[in-house]
Amino acid sequence: RREEDRPLAAAGALVDMGSRPPRMLVPEPEGSGGTGGRAFTLALRGRPAAIGPAVAVTEAAQSLRLASRALGLMGRGVLPRQGVVRCSEHLSTLLLHGDEPLLERLQARVLAPLDTVSAGQRDRLAETLLAWLLSGSNVPDVAARLHIHPQTVRYRLRQLEKLFGDALHDPETRLDLILALRAESLHARQN
Repeated sequence: RREEDRPLAAAGALVDMGSRPPRMLVPEPEGSGGTGGRAFTLALRGRPAAIGPAVAVTEAAQSLRLASRALGLMGRGVLPRQGVVRCSEHLSTLLLHGDEPLLERLQARVLAPLDTVSAGQRDRLAETLLAWLLSGSNVPDVAARLHIHPQTVRYRLRQLEKLFGDALHDPETRLDLILALRAESLHARQN
């Protein structure tokens, strides 16, 4: 047992620092003052890490799968590349990226109307549409979020209405659009 692993062992952790990436089963990794949380932080020594959700021991494999997925997303820049990512704080991102081919199909289907405009216009319209959907269709909120004039938001919304038609008012389509646009915005952040 290595010297740096001793605090983890003392905290009741199971440690495999030799694997790539290292794996640990740590009691109370998200605890605010528990020995497990402090030992975990010390063992990392500033290295990027993902903490799976706290689960019963019988569900540890599921927590490990989520942490592994989070590490992959960290490597791609979808999640922050540095520091400790707590899976419980990124569940929607983990869900969105749980089945990439399915996500790509969803994006291709629901975002197809945006393929008819230029790349720059597509980016602006997609950003506006996501902000509009997330704001509950509140134009002033969208304008504030995007740092543009409310009239610019209204102009873009008219363009979106022409492209998407009544689909913008269908609850299922709106959910699909939010998922597709959210994934796209996460992807754009990594580039």
